[in-house]
Amino acid sequence: MANSWSQFIGCVLLTTLYFNTTALAEDNSDIPIIDTHVHLWDLNRPEGIYWIPKDNNTLYRSMLPQVHEPIALANQVKGVVVVQAGQSLPDNQWNLDITAHNKQLYRGVVGNLSEVVGTENFSPLFQHLCKDERYVGFRLSGRHQNELSDAFFRDLKISADQGKTVDILLGKYSLEDVATIAERVPSLRIIIDHFGGVQLDGQPLNADWIQQFKAVGKYPNVYCKVSALYGRFKQQPAPADIEPYQEIMNLALDCFSEDRLVFGSDWPVSRTTGDYASVIRLTRNWADGKGRDLVEKLFYRNAMKFYGVQLP
Repeated sequence: MANSWSQFIGCVLLTTLYFNTTALAEDNSDIPIIDTHVHLWDLNRPEGIYWIPKDNNTLYRSMLPQVHEPIALANQVKGVVVVQAGQSLPDNQWNLDITAHNKQLYRGVVGNLSEVVGTENFSPLFQHLCKDERYVGFRLSGRHQNELSDAFFRDLKISADQGKTVDILLGKYSLEDVATIAERVPSLRIIIDHFGGVQLDGQPLNADWIQQFKAVGKYPNVYCKVSALYGRFKQQPAPADIEPYQEIMNLALDCFSEDRLVFGSDWPVSRTTGDYASVIRLTRNWADGKGRDLVEKLFYRNAMKFYGVQLP
């Protein structure tokens, strides 16, 4: 009798655990997504898309809203921040224009002012673009100055005063540069794209790089974009399971906390490895086990806080 009672209690506990786990998964699945890193481009634009090889059959084609919108909506994406795919100055306005038909989905545009930041041409163009409230900030990718000059910091201060943000693509800029900018302009909201540009090869992360990454994470105005997961791997297609990404994702959480991590798919570059759903699924496989608060912050709350975009 005692043995039967123990078996009964055991079944009740297992059943309760099963349904609680199922409920948690269902609860998390209703969390909306703001994708903060989508690229749109048109091969017929004057500067085209110079950084994609013409023999790349996956990416060397125009990627316009009519291609992206159905994919985003099918994956429960409620808001998108478009990040300019190149450094062409006219493309700042083009990204605003090409998404103006669906402001409900395309809630923000990050342009690229790398060419003019730190020059007298910055302010007139920046002020013009800011007339559209969806222009949430700009990206620094290509570097057009030998040093971070006073004029460079002047323009970043103008951006901060306007409540605009700066994405930084590491490469021409370093983690040390990011730390310098964060310290000189503490009111500027900065986000480092793609985990600070780290490259993964299946080996442990470089210890020196980890220290630099941790140093940047100490600045409260610097966020980290959990984006381009597939693109972090040197070898393509990249792994589709979460294990090879655990070290960098856990490090990012440790350095930036759950309050300064922001999701971005890096569509359509992510297509080199997998479809849109697989990028979300890969990120969720890591985040779901860390609690609903983190999932909400990662997938939409921190995006609202950083870029100032809103959901209904």
